[in-house]
Amino acid sequence: MSSVNKEKIFISNLTGLGMRSYGVSVKYYEGTEFNPHKRIDYNAAITLAEHESGFLMRLNKQEVFFNQHEPDTISERFAAVISRSLYPVETVIDGWGKQVAGIVNHQEILNRWENNKRQLLEKYEGPVVSDFTAAADRKIATSSLLQRSMDYDLFWNLFFHPKYMAYSEKYMQPADLYLSVIPYRSPVRFPGMQRIIPQVTEYGSIEVKFVSEEQEAPEELLPEAKKETPCFMKATVSFDLDVKHHFAMHTNAVLEIYQQEGKYTAIPVKKLQFVMYQMM
Repeated sequence: MSSVNKEKIFISNLTGLGMRSYGVSVKYYEGTEFNPHKRIDYNAAITLAEHESGFLMRLNKQEVFFNQHEPDTISERFAAVISRSLYPVETVIDGWGKQVAGIVNHQEILNRWENNKRQLLEKYEGPVVSDFTAAADRKIATSSLLQRSMDYDLFWNLFFHPKYMAYSEKYMQPADLYLSVIPYRSPVRFPGMQRIIPQVTEYGSIEVKFVSEEQEAPEELLPEAKKETPCFMKATVSFDLDVKHHFAMHTNAVLEIYQQEGKYTAIPVKKLQFVMYQMM
């Protein structure tokens, strides 16, 4: 099994990378449930093109399913309209995978939203629709507000989490991970430790692992029955980067919320699992 030099962990040779497509699944569990009570699945595609400041990245999301079916409730249909308006979204990244510009196709997104909003208003009416379209208008109004709204997306959080850093001689480095786990709130900070595995995996990837510290869970994440009892949370993430380009292949992230019973026993309260796997 070959090894990788930790000093060389940065995105390189992105020219010619072309398109990467992924399947994404986000699942939400309650307590000790084996099956998720809620899940969202979609396909994501990323294309790169050379840009004077690095690389123009175009991200598209398609085929969004809620609980394994096409959108059918009003809230799901509204969410689908927003998704069709926001994507494809474009930004510029440097060789380290970091954004060096905000959203650069803002006008294109505005045009899509105006078209989709018109169709929505032709089909639905009432105060709920008015409130939804007004909120979306505010979100999409400016490039800076649109950029902020992208920070509420788990895919965005994990894709842009820094994986390329100056690791220590033990291949480890303190790091902060930010995850959007509270609806309509800024991402939650998870301080922890990140390490790179020096051996290349059997399927040709470099593995980067993040494990957060244990911290108290915000009340907003707890079910009503648990809000009077202290609960804790911990995040673990495994990133697979391809050896040639050091670009995202697979990501598996788990957020666990639990109660402590004694020194060694944890009682599950909630779990969120994000899985992204490369399709091509």
